Amino acid sequence: MKEFLKTDKLFNSSSLFTAGIALIVIGILMIVGRNQLYFDVANLFISAILILGVLQFVRYFFLKQKPNEKKITFTHSFAYLLFCLVLSSFRKIPLSILPILFAVYMILNGGIKFINYFILRSSRANGRLFQLFLAFVYFAIGFPLLFSPLKNINTMLILLGSYMILLGVTYLMDALTVLIPKRIKKRIRRRFRVTLPALLEAILPYQVLREINYYWDKETFDQPLIYEDKKVEEVPNLEVFVHVAPHGYNRFGHVDVCINGKVISYGAYDFSTSKFFNMIGEGMIFEVEKEKYVHYCSTYSDKTLFCFGIHLTDKQKERVENQIKKIMSHVEPFETPYEKDRKEKKKKRKKKYEDYPSKLVSLADAKFYKVTSGPFKTFFVLSVNCCMLADNIIGKSGIDLLKMTGIITPGTYYEYLNQEFCKKNGIVISKTIYNNESVKKRNSFSSGSIIHRGKI
Repeated sequence: MKEFLKTDKLFNSSSLFTAGIALIVIGILMIVGRNQLYFDVANLFISAILILGVLQFVRYFFLKQKPNEKKITFTHSFAYLLFCLVLSSFRKIPLSILPILFAVYMILNGGIKFINYFILRSSRANGRLFQLFLAFVYFAIGFPLLFSPLKNINTMLILLGSYMILLGVTYLMDALTVLIPKRIKKRIRRRFRVTLPALLEAILPYQVLREINYYWDKETFDQPLIYEDKKVEEVPNLEVFVHVAPHGYNRFGHVDVCINGKVISYGAYDFSTSKFFNMIGEGMIFEVEKEKYVHYCSTYSDKTLFCFGIHLTDKQKERVENQIKKIMSHVEPFETPYEKDRKEKKKKRKKKYEDYPSKLVSLADAKFYKVTSGPFKTFFVLSVNCCMLADNIIGKSGIDLLKMTGIITPGTYYEYLNQEFCKKNGIVISKTIYNNESVKKRNSFSSGSIIHRGKI
């Protein structure tokens, strides 16, 4: 298990360099080959299915098999050949699938930017006109491609190829930063990053959780395993928590920032103001002590926390603290139902509070605030979310962490922070995993966590 957690360091310089070169080559081929390349790949795909069908057909007649196996072989052969016949007879249908999916993705991004515009407009925040411009760009690409997919294949392949090249360049830059001395790297300003598609990064934390559970099922431990991995002996003075749980929206994760032993979190915690399937609501921030919060998340919320530690210089830390003060100047205290009842001395009998703020206040002494102005006034799960607040805070330190594009997800944060931890001179110096069993076993949260065998 411990070896698995350490081999999570997949993003070393050689693999990043190889992936970067491969993506750039694929991108160039897409742009150069365009329409003809797309049709050639489609023909190869149909040919491959035909070959599989013929092989299964030969296997059915000429190889000795049990009756049940022969039935399965015949079914596979029939299915492959039928699928090949359908694809060959209706060529426009399979060829249109990829352009249509790409068009839908563009339109969804345009819709998100359009919502961002209205959110920023209502908050009177900067950048709203740029969001409106991006919305029209996405719509201008998506709608023609949706209604005439085959006619606009070249446009799609040029855009996809350009994206592949930019993603490849990003990977190459990440690989080269391993060779840059730490003292020089600190001088590098934040750079614009191209990330993986949002859907892939959204499910990344949950996928890691599943893999950990898989290894627990395969291994048996005679004693608890302590897991806290450090690259250096320095103590991190800034930590980023990436949450994940096996149920509901928590599968997609959540991000918090912790500094001076205090966790700062952002979300739409007042569900009475939530709209559109709880995707939009009034922005809220809470502060809570790290120890109490970790205990609450792992014990009561059944979450696993991936904690990435960063060591800031005094100047970087001062910038981060000033940015937090700036954000907190746009909030006002929020009184939870639990606090109202306690204030009015109505807590004579035990009352079960179902709302998240009341639970966190009663069990972890959190303090909630409602954002009254600024860019975080309105929460939107696909843009103005927990990741945006974390990026807004950490970015002021000047460290080369993230400048994200597209839809911001906790998976984006996990992928990048884990990558930085894997680099020899990356900014992330420690990685700790907290879960239910670890918190039960230890009262101290500063020295690491214990991982027990058992599903998380």
